[in-house]
Amino acid sequence: MRTFFTTAATLTVATLMTACAAAPVEDEQVGAVASAPSAIVGGSRATAYPEAILVDMNNGSCSGSLIAPRVVLTAGHCVAGVRSWTVKAPFAGSQQARVLEGKTLDWTYDASGYVNPNQHDVGLLYLDRPITIAKYPTLQRSKVANGTTVVNIGRIDNGTLSTSALFVSKPIPVRDASSAGFPYDYISSEVIESGDSGGPVELTGDGHVIVAVNSGGGGGTQVLARVDLVQSWIDGYVNSHGGYASSVTPAPAPTPAPAPACASPEREANDSYTAANGFSTKACGTLTAGDQDWFTWTIGAATTSYQLQLQATGDAQMKMWKLVNGSYMQIANDTGTSFVKQSTSAGTYVVGVWSASGAAQSYGLTLTK
Repeated sequence: MRTFFTTAATLTVATLMTACAAAPVEDEQVGAVASAPSAIVGGSRATAYPEAILVDMNNGSCSGSLIAPRVVLTAGHCVAGVRSWTVKAPFAGSQQARVLEGKTLDWTYDASGYVNPNQHDVGLLYLDRPITIAKYPTLQRSKVANGTTVVNIGRIDNGTLSTSALFVSKPIPVRDASSAGFPYDYISSEVIESGDSGGPVELTGDGHVIVAVNSGGGGGTQVLARVDLVQSWIDGYVNSHGGYASSVTPAPAPTPAPAPACASPEREANDSYTAANGFSTKACGTLTAGDQDWFTWTIGAATTSYQLQLQATGDAQMKMWKLVNGSYMQIANDTGTSFVKQSTSAGTYVVGVWSASGAAQSYGLTLTK
């Protein structure tokens, strides 16, 4: 998350998305693993919010909310300058869709990462297929009073980007940000992190009313882009892209994929990186409740492009490190289940597989070099 200064003229946007450089990436440039920040402060799994959306882009990850069967609301900086997106509703049967179009009202791409107080950090994504939930949220159509309590929803879990869930904060009060130089935003104490951008800011209670989207933060303060100020634009877009829907029959949960087969099943105990199983092209295993499995592989050539993919019957994800000069350096994920990289030196890698929910499941790893 980028630095957030309190001086209005130089306030930097916490773009709040996990930035990924365009592939191929030199994985040795990732650097040593830093200590992980806390989760959304006081947060818990947002299972009561089926509208909560995971947004994955070609250059990072954001959050969002389903406001109509084929329209997702997110931050403008999660739309401008992005080439492609996929979305997933983890608390609505894990329904997924591709994005056909992304639009902003006036937010433009700015590589500097600074908040532009003269633009609305709001964006919309049009889906290739509807995602159905029992009841869609509504949008706040007027300014809320100072001191109104809201909750923030985003996809960070203990400082780690989640590919399977979003999280909701404890209630916090918001106030008009005009006095801080941001007339299109609310301001509050900071509870959002990198990856939470675009997630909904909803009134407390069970009404599911969205007042803003997560925009930026840092230094203990966050700004939240108001939706009431762009209501006419949102309405026009939604109405021309399938319209709002008050209620529809939810789609059935997808049938889990069959357990992937491979010629190199895991050998227990491989519950730590020091006991990792070696593999070259394929590996597979089974996670028991709360389990984690470790594997290792090597690259012999100085410059080698590679892809590592994880397929699972549940919510398993993976992380990877490379041994460089006697220290393990963490490699940045492309997604929670894939790495598409270019190594610039020979080396040994270790891969950890686990379930964020602790669920038992089968999985397979496929390595292509």
